[in-house]
Amino acid sequence: MSKQNESFRHLKWNVKMFVVTALSALVILALTFIVGLFFFGFTGIFSLLGVQFESFSAILLFVLYFFLLGIISDLFSKVFILLITPKLSGAVLVFLITMIIDCTFSWFALHTVDELMRSITIPITAELIVVLLLFIVDVAFEGKKEWKK
Repeated sequence: MSKQNESFRHLKWNVKMFVVTALSALVILALTFIVGLFFFGFTGIFSLLGVQFESFSAILLFVLYFFLLGIISDLFSKVFILLITPKLSGAVLVFLITMIIDCTFSWFALHTVDELMRSITIPITAELIVVLLLFIVDVAFEGKKEWKK
């Protein structure tokens, strides 16, 4: 067996530890980057919309909770969208239904985290603006997607 085709289980333990540590560090770095983007994004949006918060650590905690609850609600919204949109015809109708479902589930996650945290107060109009901005960013980063089925 050549050195290039050697499988992971045949490597020495110190090489395995290095590979596992490097991959773990890469995953942690990626997650930190994503949470950092959310943190600075929410901080900027909240300051523009006049949202009251006690400290930056409150926003960080808000972002972490929203990130966790958002992942769960996003899974449900994607399943719901996949079940409903094949039955619809027309690109505009599919887009509007997708927007309504996605924004509803995102708003549920945002509002739930807002209500659970006492250190941050988000008015309902700000919640709706943030949800719409998140949807627009999501659509913009999705790339080319056919809204017609």
